[in-house]
Parts: sequence; C-alpha cells; structure tokens
Amino acid sequence: MHLVFVGAHPDDETYTSGTIARHIAGGGKATLIIATRGGKGHWKIPSAELVKIRTKEMEAAAKTLGAGLVWLDYEDASVPAGDELRETLVDVYRKLKPDIVITFHPLVWRDDHRRVGLTASDATLKASLPLHETAYPYHRPEPEVYFFGEPMAAITPNAYVDVTMQMDVKHRTFLCHVSQWASWEIDGSVNPDHAEKVWERFRARFAANGAVCGVAYAEAFIGREKTRRAPWLLPTA
Repeated sequence: MHLVFVGAHPDDETYTSGTIARHIAGGGKATLIIATRGGKGHWKIPSAELVKIRTKEMEAAAKTLGAGLVWLDYEDASVPAGDELRETLVDVYRKLKPDIVITFHPLVWRDDHRRVGLTASDATLKASLPLHETAYPYHRPEPEVYFFGEPMAAITPNAYVDVTMQMDVKHRTFLCHVSQWASWEIDGSVNPDHAEKVWERFRARFAANGAVCGVAYAEAFIGREKTRRAPWLLPTA
C-alpha cells in the first residue's frame, strides 16, 4: 500500500511523520511530495542559501523516515492555485499510484497550505479518469484522502492514528529541520534550546490527541471517505 504525503514546504511532514513512519514500519511504501523548497522561510538567511539548507534538511527527514521524496519546485509563498498545480499532481499521482493521500485541510489559514490541500484532493479524482489524457495512463482506484491541520472553521477530526511507538523517529525527523526550529532568530543566530521548546509544544498536541482516543500519542485527521483501507487507523476513528 502506497501512502503519498503532499505538503507545501520542507518540515510540513512534521505534523504527520508518525503516521508515515508507522505505515512504513508495517511494510508499506511512502513518498513525500513537497511543492516548494521553502526559500522564504526565514528572517535572515538569503533565499538562495535557504533553499540549499532546507533541501538538505528535507532530504535528511525523508531518509530518516525511509520515504521517497518528490519536489515540485514551485516558489515558496507563491504556490499556484487551480489548474496548473492540479495537472502537475495528476501526472505525479499517475506515476506514483497512491492508495492513500495525506495533505493539508483545504480550510487552513496559510495560502500555500490551503492551495496544496485543495488541489491535492481534487487531483485524485482527475488522475483516475481514463478520458483525461496526459503523458501518463490513468490510475484507478481513486485513493483515500486524509486531511491534517487546523481548519479555520471548527471541524472535529474523525480519524486518529496511534503514533506512541513512533515518537522517537518523529522527534528525529523534527530535528532535521534546524533552520525552522532552532534558528528563527531575527539576527539569524542558532538557538538549539528553542528547538526543544517547539518540540514540547508539538509533543503536547499529540498527547492531547491521544487522550481523545485512549492512547499516549496520536495524530488526528479529517477523513474524506467513509470507507477506509488504512490498517493503522484506530477502530474508534
């Protein structure tokens, strides 16, 4: 079973890395699709330098998880909406043949995230249409889609994944993104202690999710479909 994660920037996988790691540990395959290389994600580091840094960080995180990595190479903070991104993802899906897609909820607040989430969902159907011809043959069946992130409207998660056993690898992939967690100081300086403070906020979030479904740590999703094939979903989801 092939799980495909679609994110906007390096480090977006942090929110769902436990689920990705659990899927791989269970014998599944995972690929991370990242729309940009995050070239505008810092106060001080110049964009060209930052792109190189974050590319290496994302490659390290993917390696830590044991996942494949696909770059779409759009410009950070300028991910296109609509047809352009959708057609790109149609061909990526047709090549990768995902069974499950994880992406941002279409109602999250940041525009890059919102555009990626909506288009990643829309493209799953279009990739499955035989009469929509591209350079690649259509892919059936249409994959299941699970959204993460906090929507601007109040929507309660309806799917949870127990990631208690994956918290170590989740922490290690988190620490791959040093430019985001440890060096977001205005002067560009690195503060390793800040990374651990950010991690503690993340850890508390996943502990709160776990409390909802009776485990130590969980990642929460909003499932698009009622029928679910993913073996790692909790029975109570």
